[in-house]
Amino acid sequence: MPIRAYCTICSDFFDHHRDVAAIHCGHTFHYDCLLQWFQAAPNKTCPQCRKQVSTKHIITKLFFDIGGEEEGAPVDPESLQNEVCRMKAALSTRDKDYKEKLKALEGLKSTVEKQRRDHDKVRKEMVDKDMLCTALRKQMTYLETQQNDAQLAKEEARRLKTKMKTYESLDRLLQGQREEVESMISDMGVSQGAVEQLSIYCISLKKEYDNLKGGLRSSKDMCEKLKKEMFASNNKLQKASMEMSQTKEDMKALQKDLANADKEISSLKKKVEILQRTLSTPTRTNEAISRLVFESPAPLELKPRLQEPSDCQDIDLNMTFDITTPDDPAKPWFICVVISVTQLFVRLQGPDADGSTEPFFRSSLLFRKKTFGSMLEPQRAKAGTVSLQPVP
Repeated sequence: MPIRAYCTICSDFFDHHRDVAAIHCGHTFHYDCLLQWFQAAPNKTCPQCRKQVSTKHIITKLFFDIGGEEEGAPVDPESLQNEVCRMKAALSTRDKDYKEKLKALEGLKSTVEKQRRDHDKVRKEMVDKDMLCTALRKQMTYLETQQNDAQLAKEEARRLKTKMKTYESLDRLLQGQREEVESMISDMGVSQGAVEQLSIYCISLKKEYDNLKGGLRSSKDMCEKLKKEMFASNNKLQKASMEMSQTKEDMKALQKDLANADKEISSLKKKVEILQRTLSTPTRTNEAISRLVFESPAPLELKPRLQEPSDCQDIDLNMTFDITTPDDPAKPWFICVVISVTQLFVRLQGPDADGSTEPFFRSSLLFRKKTFGSMLEPQRAKAGTVSLQPVP
């Protein structure tokens, strides 16, 4: 059965599980709590009355006579209270530890985030530095190449300068006067180097002479070749001029023939119109000719010519012709037109037409033997003429 007293340091009730200690002022505490108090406090005083206490005067353990507990007795509420307080203290300690650890975790998170940002920044700087190093490396390679090229250019310039001096000397030998050449040779001296230089000059002069000789020969050959080509070109030009003149003459002749053909066509059109007006008389022969002209199909070889005349003059197809007749009222006259229809179609078709239409006209009614009397048969006349016959 626990004692109904508690420790003022930890506020737990006394029980038989922990040692109870007392000091000379008479106050009692848990022995562990009292030792911790003395270790933490600056002065060794009583936690309750504040009197000076020495560790020598501490009674480390008090013994209490406790009566026997009955079986089935309920648990002492003080023990439960101590357990609850202990659990609360442990929970409070754990909550405190959890808050401290949570705070430490937040600090670590912020530290990690800062370190991550620093890491990203450093990595970006490293990438930039790598790019800069690559660019500097390329630039260094380029500068080394430029330096090598400059060194080669210097050597080439030095070599060209020496060659230019040699060429100037050769030019002086070639272009200069005899006195200048003798002066240059005398300035060179009689040493071994001067002799070698003179040998080089002589060899160069010989090469230059050979080159000039070869160039002259090539120029002559080229001149002969160009002369031959010019002669051939002149012949071709003359021939082309003659052909062009002949072509112009042919074109003029063709234009003249075309104009004559256009005039012939105009004349034939006028004659056809006159023939149509003439055939309007009601005679048997005229009716046969009209039917033969208007109802018979044109030959396939007859092709229309629709090109414009070369003289560009309009043809008046409505033009009429006045035919004078005698003024004798006692003897009326009539117009007998006898024209070869075959000749008319040949003229309309042109000179290229064949004689395929002649059998058609021979077998037609116009060329058959007349069985009528002399009054229905007109007088014969030449083809293409108009004759005036008096009526008996």
